[in-house]
Amino acid sequence: MEPEEPVPPVLPWRSTARKTPRWPEGYWRRVFWRGLRLRCPVCGVGKLFRSYFVMWDHCKACGVSFAREHGQWVGSLDINTFFTAFLLMIGVGFGPLWSLRTSLIVWCSAAVLVPLATFRFVRGVWTAIVHLTGGVY
Repeated sequence: MEPEEPVPPVLPWRSTARKTPRWPEGYWRRVFWRGLRLRCPVCGVGKLFRSYFVMWDHCKACGVSFAREHGQWVGSLDINTFFTAFLLMIGVGFGPLWSLRTSLIVWCSAAVLVPLATFRFVRGVWTAIVHLTGGVY
């Protein structure tokens, strides 16, 4: 009798009938929305964060692990940096003409507070992107 080969898990969105599996219609929108709501990109039920800056290691509802490799979250840092820089450039370019002192206070404060405010949401979207590319399963 031959030993049984381990069967890889098949996720609900993967089709075994086709050679190239495709996403169901609108699946990526649902996954991005789950990321923005700070929920698990796979099931949409479990929460991503246990505190403001600390993520859970795995989903409490479906058990999927969020962290896969060292340096995985650098992408969320890049997105957050780009978003903050873009927002500040638009603000400085089209904002009111303030004195130098007022401008430095406003824009330096915004450069610190905007990344802190958007950290969780960018990390949720990045988790969704990692899931869509096969990194969270």
